[in-house]
Amino acid sequence: AVVSTQSTGNKTPYTVTLFDTSGSDGDVQLISELAFPNTNVFVLCYSVVNPTSLNNIERVWLKRIARYRKKAVTVLVGLRTDQRVETTQNVISYFQAKDFARKHGLTGFTECCAFDQNRTDLLKELLVKCYNDNSREQCCIQ
Repeated sequence: AVVSTQSTGNKTPYTVTLFDTSGSDGDVQLISELAFPNTNVFVLCYSVVNPTSLNNIERVWLKRIARYRKKAVTVLVGLRTDQRVETTQNVISYFQAKDFARKHGLTGFTECCAFDQNRTDLLKELLVKCYNDNSREQCCIQ
């Protein structure tokens, strides 16, 4: 799925286009060829209650975007944080994910939940900050 929207961050208009690459390998290959070369910010999402999703970022996605990361910032986002308290089995802690982000040289890291508007607003701010800082350093790991 492709979602495109226009917004204003720091009074400067910008366009955000999101590509959901969770589909088949054929879809991912096509999106990779079309979108990745012009990407400014990669947002790598995982579920805090599904360790396989974080493993896939390391095993698949970091390799897939490696040649494009030189000119783009990369932000790790943990999702479903509301479910972390509901289960104690195989959850990824905030600190484990933060260490993962640092270990892999990612620009930013945060967690959010769709039910917590405050955290989703912070996510938007983080993405704009990482992009506006124009830095590939780990400036935005919260």
